[in-house]
Parts: sequence; C-alpha cells; structure tokens
Amino acid sequence: MHSKKDPNRSINRRIRHIFLLGLVSTGLSAGLGACFSGEEEVTEPVDTIAEPLDTRSTLENRETEVSITVPANWIKADSTLRNSADIYASYPVENLYASVLSESDEVLSQFSLEDNADKYRWLIEEELSEYEGSQKTDVTVIGSNPAVQYEIRGQVDGVSVVYLHTTIEGDDRYYQVVGWTTADRYAENKQTLQNVISSFEGI
Repeated sequence: MHSKKDPNRSINRRIRHIFLLGLVSTGLSAGLGACFSGEEEVTEPVDTIAEPLDTRSTLENRETEVSITVPANWIKADSTLRNSADIYASYPVENLYASVLSESDEVLSQFSLEDNADKYRWLIEEELSEYEGSQKTDVTVIGSNPAVQYEIRGQVDGVSVVYLHTTIEGDDRYYQVVGWTTADRYAENKQTLQNVISSFEGI
C-alpha cells in the first residue's frame, strides 16, 4: 500500500507520538492569563526547560526556522517531545496542546496542498481509537502561505478529542500546525487554538 518514498512512513511515528501522547501527558498547572490582548510579548527558544511562561511568548525553533505565539502560562516543549515536533506547547489545566511539524521530503512536492492535507489527516484518523468525522474550515491562508484546515473528531482511549489540524504550504516544505483538546473544552477554547495556529511563521 505504501511505496518506499511514501511520506506517510516518515511521519507516522511522529504523528502518533505527538498528537496522542499529548492527551495523556501531565504537566504544571497555572491560571490562564490574557491570551492575545496586546500585553508585553517575549521570544523564547524552544530548547529551554519546560516551565510556565510569564507572558504571551513566541516560541521558536531556530533550526527549522518556525515559530508560534502562545498565551501566558502555557508550557514550553518538554524533553520527551522535542525530537518529534519542531515546536510543542501545552496548557494542561485546560487540556490544550499545540505543535508544529515541518517536512521537507522532496516527495511531498509531488502532491498538492489538498493531497498532503488528506495524507496527514488520514494518519491522525488511523491512530484514533474511534474516528467520528472531520470538517473543513474556511481557513485558506496562514500568514501569506496557502493553507487547508480541518476539525477532526474522535476518541483516544475513551476520551473524546478534537484536533484543529492545519496544513501549510511553504516555499520548499510543508508544515502541520495543530491545536487540540478534549471535546468538552473545544468550544470555549477554539479561538485560543486558532490564534496560536494563525501566529505561525516559517521560512
């Protein structure tokens, strides 16, 4: 079913490790501060020790030249996830998670943005205990880059979850920028996740 050059093989383990582990991870808890309200902003490298951020912060991966901005009191990537995601951040008290993965495999350029979005989405769907459906949103651009976004719903070990999965086409690579949470918290936190996704910047 998969050819040797199928990009699904190279990212399948990363998908499983990041998007499923996040839902059962534990972390520090802190009160949610102002999300995107014009407060002072700082920039933090992604390879620092996990700790709650004092203020709205831009997390960068300088090696892959990508960044996202998260609200105050989110937590930076921890050591178990740094090797899988370019950027990983969470707010465990609300079960909120966000990550960035970049892929520069030349095989990806053979497929359209929609095709690659379908492949990434399929990988997530395959790892869910129960897949409940997906719906395309009206997001078509992130920054100045073409994008496709889907809400993906399902269950992980009996927990209902929602992924806000965004595929972004760059000049020479594709990016997955994803926010996810439990289904019961999605409605109230959707805008926060969307703000994090929309803050993405890449080369």
